[in-house]
Amino acid sequence: MPAANLAMVMHSIGLLGGVLWVLLAVSSVARAADPAPAAAPVTAAANPNTPPPADAAAASGSDAAPAVASPASPSADQAMPAAPEPLLLARLEAKTLPPDFIKLGEDAEPFLARYRAATKPPAKGAVLFIPAPGQFIGNDTVITAALAELPKGGWTVLAVQTPLLPPVATMQQYSDSHDQAVSRAQKALAYLTQQQTPATAVVGRAANIELAREITTNAGGVTALVALGPWSGQIGESKLALLEISPDRDRVALAHSRERYEEASRMKLPIYKQVVLSGADWRFMGFESEIVRRIRGFAEHLPAPGKAAPAPGS
Repeated sequence: MPAANLAMVMHSIGLLGGVLWVLLAVSSVARAADPAPAAAPVTAAANPNTPPPADAAAASGSDAAPAVASPASPSADQAMPAAPEPLLLARLEAKTLPPDFIKLGEDAEPFLARYRAATKPPAKGAVLFIPAPGQFIGNDTVITAALAELPKGGWTVLAVQTPLLPPVATMQQYSDSHDQAVSRAQKALAYLTQQQTPATAVVGRAANIELAREITTNAGGVTALVALGPWSGQIGESKLALLEISPDRDRVALAHSRERYEEASRMKLPIYKQVVLSGADWRFMGFESEIVRRIRGFAEHLPAPGKAAPAPGS
């Protein structure tokens, strides 16, 4: 089987698993709701942690785009299954989610987040996590590890839920939710400031690395971006300190990482560190604690906000 076709098969398997997990997570609330309408043929929403085939990445410029619904799927103007977020918010109100889940946003547009304040004084700052598009924050093992480990080192952790669309959502519908995702991330930054622990670093995963870059551009106090790959983007004009973590079992991701390493050298980016995890794939399973340790070490060596970074090589 050609490599591109094999990648697409593995991609689809990963997507279905992610959707089934979210559906199981909300099933207890769904049973109490009105009877669901008759099922229609659907395709699974993309698991954005899955890197697309090389030709798809090149065509879309995205690291992990939701799969476009097949011809058998309902069209965009047809009735769609209820999105899982209202059911998850209902579980929050019923206190059946873990205690680190909180609700942010206005009453008319609430959204989920996971929060844990630093437990070891003095507080050193906060790290904001943005999951890959369509990824439930309760199912992101890196976020779970960060919530368990970083507060003990003096770091506050907040993970914001980006929009979770129905399983039949198309690539265009995920693209249309971009402004909503930006708004949520900005409100998460504001929440950290209200808690007297402004974000020091923002961690973006897969396609939402670009979202993390967008919100940190004009965010005062944020001094670093952590890119948890795969990522096909470029460093561009950004001067933020950058930690890039890539899986070595993804050849396409590695190629892009090498390009950014050369770009950072040409730009003389003051603070840039690239980590390639040997044996890791796009899921980073088994590497969660190492990733958290790398993030903590990087954040603890950042210059204070407003203080110039050391010159490259110093």
